[in-house]
Amino acid sequence: MMLKRKKLLSRTIPFLLLGLLAFILYLIFFVNIGEMIGMIKQTSLPIYLFSVVATVVEIFFFTSAWYYFLKPLSAAVSFKKAFIYSWASNFIDLIVPAESVSGEISRVYFITRDGIDAGKAAASVVTQRILGALITIGALTVGALYRVIFQNPFPSLIQSLILFVVAISVIFLSFILILCFKENWTQKIIDMIITLIERVSHGRWGLDAWRDKARKGTRAFYESLRSFSANPEKLILPIGFSILSWFFGVLVYYLVFAAIGYTLDWVILIVVYSLVLSLKSVPVGLPAEVGVTEIAMTALFGAFSVPLYISAAATVLIRIITVWFRFVVGFGAFQWVGVKTLIENETVARQKNEK
Repeated sequence: MMLKRKKLLSRTIPFLLLGLLAFILYLIFFVNIGEMIGMIKQTSLPIYLFSVVATVVEIFFFTSAWYYFLKPLSAAVSFKKAFIYSWASNFIDLIVPAESVSGEISRVYFITRDGIDAGKAAASVVTQRILGALITIGALTVGALYRVIFQNPFPSLIQSLILFVVAISVIFLSFILILCFKENWTQKIIDMIITLIERVSHGRWGLDAWRDKARKGTRAFYESLRSFSANPEKLILPIGFSILSWFFGVLVYYLVFAAIGYTLDWVILIVVYSLVLSLKSVPVGLPAEVGVTEIAMTALFGAFSVPLYISAAATVLIRIITVWFRFVVGFGAFQWVGVKTLIENETVARQKNEK
């Protein structure tokens, strides 16, 4: 287990360095680095620490939403475990260059090891992912309409990005929702994938057992979705917690700008935050999208007439919290999950020997 983790980290570090190099080159060619460092030096530490607290609260409400998505499905997971699994999955999101799916897959994996049905686990994270996409679409749409109503439209680049992100998100949601209502389609897709794997492996892997598990898991998944549709009132709490989680994510941006002494309109913060979330959901092949996200954030703030050295300073401080702080805490949670698994395996082995 330790060797696998070291191997994963050793593969991740070169990509992280490559992303950081790209961002540094961007700063050298487009930003006054001296002024950027000056802005960072004048950061108010107390306010900045509040932004660190805000990101912890964000994860807390994110976990709360997931926890209350699981409860109606009779998926017994303690809040403590769900909170630790959320941090650990966040760590995996950061080191695995497929942030659009790696966090969800890891959370499903963690709770299925605790005896939760895979179909129920998948239903909880898929429903939460759909809700998150709806919140992002709503935030971008409301933000754009707000500026139009008050005759202060966004720059043309931002308008184009909003239109593109909303269009892609709607297409993605439409596809997911169609699958959510078409159980037989999902079963056929799973069977096709397993058949393809069997052909490629020439039947060496014996996937019949996996096919049966996939069918059972799919049935449980759709039963869970029907449970949500039959009891919509049980979605009130997770929806509320999801909105609160999203709000504290935006609050991190607000507090960082406040820490460096720069005031930025809330609508701008909401739009940039939503666009960055959409960018991070696209697997570009770099862990934590390091480099790509920093350049995009700096450019987006710059598009709203924020001086680039201020944009870059705020971006660096935000990413310290949303990447490196979460990386450290998530790594600790990931280690806890590994130690817990090791202890449980030893307990099971000891009980077998005693028998």
